[in-house]
Amino acid sequence: MKFQRVLITGCGGMLGNAIYPYFRERCPNVRATDIQIEPDEHEWLSYLDARDRAAMAKTFEEFKPDLVMHLAALTDVEICEERPEDAKVDNSLMPQIAAELSVKHGATMVHISTGGVFDGLKGDFYTEDDEPNPINMHGVTKLAGERAVRAIHPKSYILRPGWMVGGGVRNEHKFVSYICKQLFGRARVIHGVTDKVGTPTYTHDFAMNLFALLDREAYGTYHMVCKGWGTRFDVAKEIVQICGLQDEVEVKPVDSSFFETQFWGRRPDCEMLRNKGLEALGINLMRDWRVALADYLHLEYANLIKKSASSDKIRAA
Repeated sequence: MKFQRVLITGCGGMLGNAIYPYFRERCPNVRATDIQIEPDEHEWLSYLDARDRAAMAKTFEEFKPDLVMHLAALTDVEICEERPEDAKVDNSLMPQIAAELSVKHGATMVHISTGGVFDGLKGDFYTEDDEPNPINMHGVTKLAGERAVRAIHPKSYILRPGWMVGGGVRNEHKFVSYICKQLFGRARVIHGVTDKVGTPTYTHDFAMNLFALLDREAYGTYHMVCKGWGTRFDVAKEIVQICGLQDEVEVKPVDSSFFETQFWGRRPDCEMLRNKGLEALGINLMRDWRVALADYLHLEYANLIKKSASSDKIRAA
């Protein structure tokens, strides 16, 4: 890898925890930072408030990164609705600060956005050619962050993942963790929403594709998701199937109203993305989401999987 000094903001989150080891393997100097640090993370994670322009400027001056991975963001849809000003600062102003400092110091920048910048009305896979039209504060502020980076930094990559999968038992905070925790608790009925469709993104595949992209100087906006699509119900059923629990656990289909108390924020009905940009470069390394999900569960949730479960889907590298 051509980059020697990598600065990662928001590295304490799910994606940061998952991709940090890959950077450590490939780069001689990596500074992982976050605004929240757990006691056992101090050895590898240092404090940095990416909203603080002065603190960011000092970090750039001292560390002199040649690559900036900007992961810091406010991703909770409900919190973005409740605290729109915080969402604007975290999702719009933070990437602007990172982009300005990256330009000043000659660093390439990678900014993580979201498939939630689309309204979900297309009824088909969204590509990078489609015009964003967000329907919630999370999407609105993330799109503003995209536009700021695009306008400021000519040597930047803006990446849109889908439904994130990865991070392991400790750092997985998304739907897969939600289902696995129920299975650990010996639930015999779990529910999956059928009226929202999307494309999962496995953090391992994301990292491998990211490194392939960084080897090119093809700056721009890219979708980076696994192949295929599904509903939350489909994902839940697949998890149960991989774990060999299909005869013990019933997955019931429900619509979004079933979870409206917990997840009341408006979300697009369709977040299916296609990696058109990666395909054009000939480096779409993302696997089918079902294959990637099986890989992930066998690596991180092996104690959930019955020994009698089929190994057909184990690790398709």
